[in-house]
Amino acid sequence: MTAQVNDVPSGRGTRRTRSATVAVLVALCALTAGCSSEAEDLGVVWDTPAERKAEQQGNGAWLSGDTLVRSRFDAVRGYDARTGKRSWEYVPPGRSAVCHVAADTGSSVLVLTRDGDGTSAPAKGNACADVVAIDMNNGREIWHTPLPALDPWATRLQSSTVSAGSGIAVLLRGDDLQAVDVRTGKARWKAALPKGCVPGTTAVAERQVTALLACGGTEYLLGDRLPSDAELFVATFAPATGALLWSAPLGNRSTVRWDARADFVSADPVVVAASATGDSDSGAYFSFGRNGRPNPPIDFSGPYGEIKPSERLTAAADDSRLYALPLHRVRNSRVDPLRLTAFDLATGEPVWGGTVDDDRLDGDTGYHIIPRDGKITVLTSRRETPLFGDPGYTYSLRVLDGATGEQREVRGFPEGDDPVDTVFVYEDRLIGTRYESYRSPSKPFTSYERR
Repeated sequence: MTAQVNDVPSGRGTRRTRSATVAVLVALCALTAGCSSEAEDLGVVWDTPAERKAEQQGNGAWLSGDTLVRSRFDAVRGYDARTGKRSWEYVPPGRSAVCHVAADTGSSVLVLTRDGDGTSAPAKGNACADVVAIDMNNGREIWHTPLPALDPWATRLQSSTVSAGSGIAVLLRGDDLQAVDVRTGKARWKAALPKGCVPGTTAVAERQVTALLACGGTEYLLGDRLPSDAELFVATFAPATGALLWSAPLGNRSTVRWDARADFVSADPVVVAASATGDSDSGAYFSFGRNGRPNPPIDFSGPYGEIKPSERLTAAADDSRLYALPLHRVRNSRVDPLRLTAFDLATGEPVWGGTVDDDRLDGDTGYHIIPRDGKITVLTSRRETPLFGDPGYTYSLRVLDGATGEQREVRGFPEGDDPVDTVFVYEDRLIGTRYESYRSPSKPFTSYERR
């Protein structure tokens, strides 16, 4: 089972950050009598009330059983998936704020970190080191533990301190990776880290726990805990015991420094998007087979176009392919289009898409990709320019065959609806969720039916 880690934000100020366990759906064609290439509008069944503006942290949304959960910096709320009515609310005590959130939807547990006084941690130098687990069925706190504060130097390698899934929460406790039972908080194991390695961000899949590591190096600067020439590695561990399954340098034949911008696209198979150095535009997607053997990298720039920094984590992976949205520079064009492209992880080569003329989305711009069960769902937008009035956008949902890229279904969201950030399938309906609308008020959830 593929474990995506870019479907739900982790509380950082970016459009698509990681958490290892999102419960999203995509087998839309399987829920209908047939598939059509003609767009049909979705009908609204219910809406949740709009929430006021949020900050750029703690934002996320999940479906667990019959409960929808929406997290923001100031509160976590649960809703009945059948009716959209709010069923519970968790508010951090005092003025503390939610920093980062991970979910194990199979166990119905949300694990969050919070700061001390409700202001932005970077602004106050106040670590988001308080870990709290919440029952997603009723919003009750079920366990709590403090973590050591992260050093300022570590924020690049250790962008978050918690991940969750498969019945465990993995905690970054100093220079150790520890797992606790996600329902009870009781210790399960401490990871067998390779010698000379410092742990970083983690992601949890059903078959493995994956972590970024900083390893080796000899060049220390005054006050540094890590050598400036330490190399970025990736490692996997057994979720039941913490035993090391394999570790490998991220860059294979090229060295990727520990402070490069690197994020998980998928935990199983392991796919990491990493800049060559720091925040540079150059870099690649690095992926690995089940035994840790590296696949050929997929560069951010090539004959198939250019994957800009803001689009790198729009990519998604299934067991054999990476789906991305490279940009193509078109001379004398007002807009440089993005083209949905599928890459074979084993070879690093495009298998469909990859040219400006190969448009799989009928002129729409994709902004979120969800693969599952051999199909991919793409959320798209289109800029409309009316004869009179200001330009606006329409939003759609498109289902494609992952193997061929052929379009199977198109559904339009109702005119005037805010864009959704991802979709869940609940019974015979689609539920759109908005968790990145921190610039203006928006409705957390909308339930749609096919007309």
